[in-house]
Amino acid sequence: MLKTFGAALLLASGLAIIAGPALALQTVVTQTDKNPDGSVTYHFAVKTDPGETLTPGGSKAAADFVTVYNFYGLVDGSAKVPAGWEFSSETSGRTPAMGGYPLVLPLDVPDTPNLTWTVTKPVAGGTQIDGFTATTHVSGMVQGEYTALVTRQAPAVQGAAAGSPGAASMATKQALIGTLPTPSFLANVK
Repeated sequence: MLKTFGAALLLASGLAIIAGPALALQTVVTQTDKNPDGSVTYHFAVKTDPGETLTPGGSKAAADFVTVYNFYGLVDGSAKVPAGWEFSSETSGRTPAMGGYPLVLPLDVPDTPNLTWTVTKPVAGGTQIDGFTATTHVSGMVQGEYTALVTRQAPAVQGAAAGSPGAASMATKQALIGTLPTPSFLANVK
């Protein structure tokens, strides 16, 4: 019996390793450029999966967004965004929340710049958006974190009676957290 259990556990572990990641928005560093003055420019892309959209809200606080935490050495005025997005940088990063409580818990070092990109035009699912950049005086990298608030469409339940829960498709908000390379806090900031 223990051999059977061990074999089943090994098979389950193998399947977990080869299974693809869950579909969700990703923020990635597509390249870094070393500039002549020694600064480094990070180029980012935001990728949505087919079931997600990014929607602007009635206010900036209600819109979907992405925040990259702890972007040490941020050069003032260096951040660029593609059309349909707005940039902001706060020392306490904007984090997905509900009722004032965070839905994810990123490591957000106090008094360190964070990059937040807020959508101002709807973004369809299954889209990659390029053109996000920010420059830092820090040349080293560490594994950092990002969070996002996205809109996910839940389809209607087949056969559900009209007026019952699930009878109509519904938009819900989803909070995400992930990792990406960011400027190293161990480096000297110029």
